[in-house]
Amino acid sequence: MAANLMNKHLALVQPEIHDWGAFFFWAQAENWQVLPPEATLFRGPLADWAFALRQDDQTCGFVTAVPYPDFAWLGNLMIAPEMRGQGLGSLLFDQVCHKLRQTGIDNIWLTASDQGKPLYASRGFRECDRVERWQMFIPAHHHNCSPPLPVDLANLCKADRRSWGTDRRLVLQYLATGGEILRAGKSIALVQNYGATKVLGPWLALENTAREHAAIILAATRASGGGTLYTDVLASSGAGALLQDCGFTCCGDCALMVAGTSPATPPDRAVALASLGSLG
Repeated sequence: MAANLMNKHLALVQPEIHDWGAFFFWAQAENWQVLPPEATLFRGPLADWAFALRQDDQTCGFVTAVPYPDFAWLGNLMIAPEMRGQGLGSLLFDQVCHKLRQTGIDNIWLTASDQGKPLYASRGFRECDRVERWQMFIPAHHHNCSPPLPVDLANLCKADRRSWGTDRRLVLQYLATGGEILRAGKSIALVQNYGATKVLGPWLALENTAREHAAIILAATRASGGGTLYTDVLASSGAGALLQDCGFTCCGDCALMVAGTSPATPPDRAVALASLGSLG
């Protein structure tokens, strides 16, 4: 991709190895969870939607976007610590939103910290829910985890499409690799497996009942095989109280925000996001 010059010093480019290295370093310092499928997606089929902001040869910012058919998800927006407070975050954010809208995408979703909310609100983003991050350390135990069956992945994609109103099969295929798909009544969820780190999501419930929520939580802890299990749950789902009862700890929350023509309401039937913030 040709550099998009914003002034004589700044350029928006596709990230190279040293840009990725800078991003991972910043993310580690901020205790961000950047999981393997993200780097694989944004260095593979979504490579056109990972961006580094450079000043001369120095990496000073990073951001990613996922252009789904009917909306986009923006994530991983980060500025080098020594260059914050200069408006670079706003500049990078505006550039990527402009590129998304040039493709015909109007609706953009993201999660925002309380610190980042004023920037997004000034660009027309509205808070429609809160996202609570829950975690639980599970002692190692034996579990025969088999790859997800194609019919299970198809059903997960179908339920996800009913919830979000768009086809997210590409991302879900990457997330499901090595994981396990769970069912309880009319609920379906994925436990992603990254060694000692596990993620419960997406978690979708046709009927938002405490009984099915509890069954999914129990199945997820059993499927984990041990390690730390994370899940980013929509506060409106009411699943947080059950997670707490099951031994999970809430380790933070943020705003779910959207801009565009879509209604400012959380996705129907969604209990937990498919990723820890960056993919939706």
